[in-house]
Amino acid sequence: MTLPAYTYGVCPCGGHYEKRSVEVRMRINDQVVVLSDVPQGYCPKCGSRVYKAEVLEWIEAVMKGAPVDRRIGEPLFL
Repeated sequence: MTLPAYTYGVCPCGGHYEKRSVEVRMRINDQVVVLSDVPQGYCPKCGSRVYKAEVLEWIEAVMKGAPVDRRIGEPLFL
């Protein structure tokens, strides 16, 4: 999977968010679901983490049980 070219800007602490990909684990209907290569902004100065709205919408679609493509930001609502 190719991650979108996100930029995250400046953290309120004055540090600059760095782009990284993380693994997100969540429980849905008593089943653990693991999402890999989720884009995240991380501030090395204070540890703050941020996600783009498109990524959060994709995670929300997964949590609701909507059929989604494995590529972030491309839900397949059938």
